[in-house]
Amino acid sequence: MKIGIITDIHSNIQALKAILNEFEKIGVDKIICCGDIIGIGIYPEEVVQELINLKDKLISVKGNHEQYLLRGLPKEVHDDKRKMSQEEIGNHKWNHSKLSQTSIDFLAQLKESENIKIGGKDYYIVHYPSNADGTFKRNIKNPSVMELKEMFNDKEADIYLFGHTHTNYVNKIDNKWYINAGSLGCPMKGNCANAGLLEIDGDNIKFENIKVEYNVREIIDEIIKLKMPFYREVLKIFYGVDDSNIAEQNEKI
Repeated sequence: MKIGIITDIHSNIQALKAILNEFEKIGVDKIICCGDIIGIGIYPEEVVQELINLKDKLISVKGNHEQYLLRGLPKEVHDDKRKMSQEEIGNHKWNHSKLSQTSIDFLAQLKESENIKIGGKDYYIVHYPSNADGTFKRNIKNPSVMELKEMFNDKEADIYLFGHTHTNYVNKIDNKWYINAGSLGCPMKGNCANAGLLEIDGDNIKFENIKVEYNVREIIDEIIKLKMPFYREVLKIFYGVDDSNIAEQNEKI
């Protein structure tokens, strides 16, 4: 049994297609997505439709960016306890405006978490562990053993899959796997889409990080041309392009 793991696509259709093409070559049986399908990037509709086309091959949960669409924007962002700027709010609204009703309906029917069994193993799938009041637990990019146990203290599984931090993280503790494949759609200063591959053979579990190169420069140029709200910050935070580089690119276009 081969299972592709993805998370934090963030409206990046080029990165998603690069990974799905790789999964096709590998011959994955299932694809699991840990949320944040939309937000930040510029192709939310195309990304959602690509996932819809996977049909029963896909198992997905909601992320906080799907909740922003379905429940409204929060007063404070995650555990940062900071308010969104008007530009950031505008970015979310711009992203949401690109979605068809079919795509909205698809995102609405996703659960916040899934407990499933595949290949004889129990999986707990979530965007990020939550407190009893529904807020995310403390954002930890590289959790210790004790922090992992606290994060998932009320969940029982063989394999825990999550995202949200945009950081690749894999740990095996007491025959339990904790896996964050890293953001598929936010490359920072790199040129790769990130994903993971789980191979299950009886009691044997193998995990491999998957990195596929794609044309990140093309996306950066498209964002600069569009100039949607918050675009400078999107490029800086999620694509590793600073203000001076943006100004330089604007002169070239």
